[in-house]
Amino acid sequence: MKGETNLSYLDRLADRYRLGVRDLIPALLQVGGGLFKGYRTDGEIYLNAEARARISAFCRVPEEILQRALPAWTAQEPLSSGGAGAAGRFRFGVVVPTAGDGCRLCTAARTGRAKPARLYLQPHTRVCPRHRRWMLGTHWIDGAPAGTEQIDLTGLPEMIAAHRRHMNLLRHRPDAVRAFEVAHAVTISWWAQQWPEEEQWPRRALQLAPPGTDPGWWQLLTRDAVTYPETVALASALVDERFRRRLLSESAGHLPHTLADTPALVSKLAQITNRGWLPEKIASTSAGPLLVWVHHCVRTPAGADAADRLWTLHMAHRPRRIARELQAYRNGGKPGAAGGSPSRGRGLRLTPEQAFRTGLAHARAYAALHGHLAAPIGERFNGFALGRWLSNHRKSPEVPPDHVAELEVLDPWWRPPWTVMWQRTYYEARDHAHVRGGLRPERGFPATSFSLGEWLYIQCTSYADLHPSQQRLLSDIGLTPEAVQAARPRRKHMATHFERTLAAARAYARTHGTLVTATADTVQDGFKLGQWLANQRSKDRAYQLRHGAPSPRALALSAIDPWWNPPWALKWQRSWHQAQKHLQDGHVLDAAAGFPGTSSALATWLTAQCAQYDTLQPDQQDLLARIGLTADRARGAAARPAEREADFAVGLGYARSYHSTHGTLAAAISTVHDGFELGRWLRRQRQHARTDADRGAPECAAVKALTAVDPWWCPPWPYHWHRTYHQAQTCHRNSQPYPPRLTTWIQTQHRNWPRLHPQQHHLLTTINIHPG
Repeated sequence: MKGETNLSYLDRLADRYRLGVRDLIPALLQVGGGLFKGYRTDGEIYLNAEARARISAFCRVPEEILQRALPAWTAQEPLSSGGAGAAGRFRFGVVVPTAGDGCRLCTAARTGRAKPARLYLQPHTRVCPRHRRWMLGTHWIDGAPAGTEQIDLTGLPEMIAAHRRHMNLLRHRPDAVRAFEVAHAVTISWWAQQWPEEEQWPRRALQLAPPGTDPGWWQLLTRDAVTYPETVALASALVDERFRRRLLSESAGHLPHTLADTPALVSKLAQITNRGWLPEKIASTSAGPLLVWVHHCVRTPAGADAADRLWTLHMAHRPRRIARELQAYRNGGKPGAAGGSPSRGRGLRLTPEQAFRTGLAHARAYAALHGHLAAPIGERFNGFALGRWLSNHRKSPEVPPDHVAELEVLDPWWRPPWTVMWQRTYYEARDHAHVRGGLRPERGFPATSFSLGEWLYIQCTSYADLHPSQQRLLSDIGLTPEAVQAARPRRKHMATHFERTLAAARAYARTHGTLVTATADTVQDGFKLGQWLANQRSKDRAYQLRHGAPSPRALALSAIDPWWNPPWALKWQRSWHQAQKHLQDGHVLDAAAGFPGTSSALATWLTAQCAQYDTLQPDQQDLLARIGLTADRARGAAARPAEREADFAVGLGYARSYHSTHGTLAAAISTVHDGFELGRWLRRQRQHARTDADRGAPECAAVKALTAVDPWWCPPWPYHWHRTYHQAQTCHRNSQPYPPRLTTWIQTQHRNWPRLHPQQHHLLTTINIHPG
């Protein structure tokens, strides 16, 4: 029988010899009686090539015919215990695709026997239009009514008509299979809702029910059957390209927040399902498979991957199997009972449901305090990373609808189809209007802060381009379409604003000793000080080009920090301030020793200043003198006088001795070899070598001498990488297992392989680390 399971075919084969499948097949394959351990009729048996050849020869049917008829004939290749010979593996449960008895009248007519055939049931194969039957395929569930494997569709002509429409859709639309999956998820999401008395589903289920059947049980058992006509109708609408174009035109590129934002879609659903009251029922839907499909439709451009994204159905929206629903019904629908929600997260500290409840409790407390859930992504509330938790739930389309509903109780706009920053600023404007009694856009929002007033004016000028729901929210705080026409820009008294920001700059300088360390993200006393200083630097340079002298504002800032806007790179001034702070903390800057005790970046910068001292501006040289780098010291450190050559020779001797013992010069900075601080000495040599390389100077004798000892003593990549590589090389050479830290490092190299240096590739391959 086409579409039959392997187990069903073998069972019918054994039945022709008046044997059971558990007697015939193990003997035929010579694999022992353990093949069918845990045997159930809803399972499947998978065979390897030799087992398939034996069965084909036994039943005298060519393998190519069996492969065309049996979908799972070559699905898996189990191995025999001895590595060769016939082998089979019996599987059951969720790992086996849905199957059930095919139409028994069709099977009897085809085979001439009453033995049923078990087929893989696809949605379109559940209906037998010839005999008007629906195949449930659930007879193995404990407690199922007898004789309910197949139900009679006589009296329900809409079922047969829907099947004809479904088959026509499959013939003409290549995406009909995936569209039906989405449509099925949508109709099942409606299934458990409370519907009006005129709803057809309960009547349809009652018409199919045998006498004396538990109504609740039967309604679950026939769930897919009674919703089949509506599912086919919905799938036909989803694949209709004209309907999708109309949806795109209606949305104007905006993601709908609820289905109420897509009235064309809702009215179409009411029309194709013949349910005039449907729009009122589903308009408020803000989660679920239908809204996700609409979002995919709006944001997915036409292209090769458009279909994949359009028909993506996330696990949280997939309907539960009927078997699980029936078991839950049998256990009273109790959470955690057999057939309840799957035990995801088993073995973790918290299950997903427990983790959600923890986050929800913090969200509830945050909403009670602030009146909304538009928390910044970095927000920590009572020690909980609430901002990140909310962000993850906003971005994930797999959040269950019941979780979405619980969060919407706290804040209906916790997951807006626009940025959370917009929503957070809106709440600020809403609170301001509630406290101050109005925004007065016609007067330029006078009572608001400048940033809020400017934001409100931008909303007024771009009002027509906003999401319809954004327009409704703004109307709630007085920014109606009429009011925004009269809006005026927010203005501020520039002199007053400058004095306030200047006071914030003084406060920052008192704390940090300078203004140059303020970055674009720096905020002081509510002012974006870093961005403001950057703007003042640009304005002052333009002013000096026109007038040849600093502006009055620049002079006021110079009174706070004379070098707030240096004539050289700002990065240079920040490094100088870092060196000055190093001195103020009680340290010294020993140029002759390579600036020990400083960070690697600062030591490299100081070494570079010594090397290029004569090229610096006089003011830069004066600043270096303030931190002890006078002209004599800087030039002395850069010149490498002859008396240092003897010191280098001593260090080189220790380096050779260390290399002869360890095979490398990848020594930690704290390494002391035979009483000599070799690690610090090697770091100084690397600093000198890199400074010379940056200046374009030819390779000196010291570099050549150390390269002769170890070609990778000064690699062009981060030095910590090379030290870790050497540790991995030692483990590889000694055939030792890699510790967890090195295992993680090796995995990182696999991921970052395309970004590594070609010589890094070469080094990794020498220890048997390859891409992939």
